[in-house]
Amino acid sequence: MHPPLFESPNADLPCVDERIARDLALTLKWFPVTGSSRVVVWFTRHHGRLSTLIKGAQRPKSWTLGQYDYFYTCELLFYRRASEDLHIFKECAPLKRRGGLRQNWRGCAAASHIADLLYRVSPPLAVSAPLFDLTSLVLDCLAAGEKSPALLFWYELQLLRELGVAPDLSGKPSGEVHFAYEEGRVVSGKPPSSSRAAPLSGGVLALMRRLLDIPSPMEIQRLRLMPGQVQEMSAHLERFTAWHLDLPMPSRDLALEFMTRVN
Repeated sequence: MHPPLFESPNADLPCVDERIARDLALTLKWFPVTGSSRVVVWFTRHHGRLSTLIKGAQRPKSWTLGQYDYFYTCELLFYRRASEDLHIFKECAPLKRRGGLRQNWRGCAAASHIADLLYRVSPPLAVSAPLFDLTSLVLDCLAAGEKSPALLFWYELQLLRELGVAPDLSGKPSGEVHFAYEEGRVVSGKPPSSSRAAPLSGGVLALMRRLLDIPSPMEIQRLRLMPGQVQEMSAHLERFTAWHLDLPMPSRDLALEFMTRVN
């Protein structure tokens, strides 16, 4: 049986005191709440997705300037509220800035899609250290200059596996092959008219199987996908995630457009 992806917050994580928690945190998004204050949404390793209120963050001379930004990994300290999602920010320090994403617009678009996807699939305060580590590795690859669309597909398939809803690509289908995305598996022959399925080429089936088996994003550098394969695989994942997670992902289309653009 696949272990649960999300767990309860780790009560044994070392704290500064009983009210203050310390954790590694990825910056996912932020938005203003007043003229001077801002809410920042993080995905942390030991507390899951959480939001913090930073008072004065909107001011031009805020002391928090440069301490966090999109796609940073930070050491975050916050005053936690046991029964609420919105906590009070104390301080943070950047550990990884991933500056390469500031010069690489393709990588930045891909990182934005990953942050958007992680935000959408993670409930507040639901803990998943494997998902934190997985996302950190992919952001590191993008910051280092990796621009293959295969990296995005690898991340999505690995994320689906961690969620326990990865498609079943096993078996040895023969003849005409379809991806029955409602059932989450490949089928041989023409599916019933009532089945939600789409034709699946042998090449894309082999690629999806390989991406599920690759243990590290570092190996993605050797994979080069043809434009037709990118379009087909994106369409299959779009149908699958929309059906099983109720999750349309327009950010995927934008990221793939940028990553496959010649100039």
